[in-house]
Amino acid sequence: MKVLCSKCRKDYSQGTMGRCPSCDGILRPEYPDGAVRKLRDIIPGPGIDRYTGLFPLEGAVPCLGEGDTPLIGSRRIGPAMGLRRLCFKVEGCNPSGSFKDRGGALAAGLALERGLKGIITASSGNAAASISAYSAAAGLECLILMEPGSPPNKIRQTLATGATVIPVDGVFDHGPEAIGSLMLRLAEALDYYPALVWAPVNPYILEGVKTMSYEIVARLGKAPDLVICPVGGGDMLAGQWRGYLELKRAGLIDRLPRMIGVQSSSAPPLVEAFRSGSRRVKPLPYARSRISGINVPFTGEHALEAVRESGGMVLSIEDEEALALQQKVAFDEGLWIEPVSAVPLAGLKVLLERGGVEKDDLVVCIMSGAGFKDSNLAHSEAEEVSRRNPMPFDIEAIIAEAKALRAS
Repeated sequence: MKVLCSKCRKDYSQGTMGRCPSCDGILRPEYPDGAVRKLRDIIPGPGIDRYTGLFPLEGAVPCLGEGDTPLIGSRRIGPAMGLRRLCFKVEGCNPSGSFKDRGGALAAGLALERGLKGIITASSGNAAASISAYSAAAGLECLILMEPGSPPNKIRQTLATGATVIPVDGVFDHGPEAIGSLMLRLAEALDYYPALVWAPVNPYILEGVKTMSYEIVARLGKAPDLVICPVGGGDMLAGQWRGYLELKRAGLIDRLPRMIGVQSSSAPPLVEAFRSGSRRVKPLPYARSRISGINVPFTGEHALEAVRESGGMVLSIEDEEALALQQKVAFDEGLWIEPVSAVPLAGLKVLLERGGVEKDDLVVCIMSGAGFKDSNLAHSEAEEVSRRNPMPFDIEAIIAEAKALRAS
């Protein structure tokens, strides 16, 4: 394996953090053809440790059964949109309930390989819960710098698995360089691994995310026509694109998907860069989205490059549209997802309005996290049910009550 700058192609030693000092490009691991060809022989299943030869470490990663998440064909929403082949990659079925477990497992493996005491990250919730869980599995200490206002359930998850959690005022608002510098300095002082899930700071953790692409192709037998992702920092989209490039190198697919990134109009750094034709994504002075998973003011240009290389695009949606679709996905598909998981569907609606998708296209929407993490769906109804007087143990009374409730 080599660590190369994606821009100037300068070679760095394994474990190098941050951007390329020569040109400020994002570093990325690259693997020899022999390692990539082994993808042909790997049988997908739970545990991303089966892909260790395509990770930036020599040892195994701690396994909690991550990966091998369902790829489900849409039963109602797709046909209602006029799409015949809409699928959902349900990442909420990972052990801690989000796609971040793919990176959390890799972060723990990297920390163990380097003989470090623990792991540190900054997070709005999902990365915190994941890295705390995998730190516990690996017997490592864990320190989380938490974005204020993070969903309480994500904080509970993180505390339950033993992490030390410190809310930090505006942890992401100071800009990408400031948070990167803070993380690296704290990690060095504490003898921790700096597991910020953002490639311009740590180029290695998103390598766990690319396993999503391996699984999608294994299930479908080919690449989708479009992959639609919610985008915050951009590692989910960029990581999957790397996975598809490797699958093509291995001869497992003969064409690549178009990568579609979707952001909130209230936190749109990638949208602004894509629309302006810029080569860099400028940090915004604000991030005001109500959707916690994508409420960040900066995105890496690795996501911008992936969109452009794939012939894809970046779309913005309104928070209210995603929140409404969260409810619709629950009612129409039986899937309880957090709001950020509904963002790709909101983007798909915009794409359909623009004529950017054909009815026979094979479309995969990435549903990145489970509903228990951040959801007000049925909250008041559940409170009411818990207070309701129970019905007598009587068939006719139960039938009458069921009819009355349905009518209301």
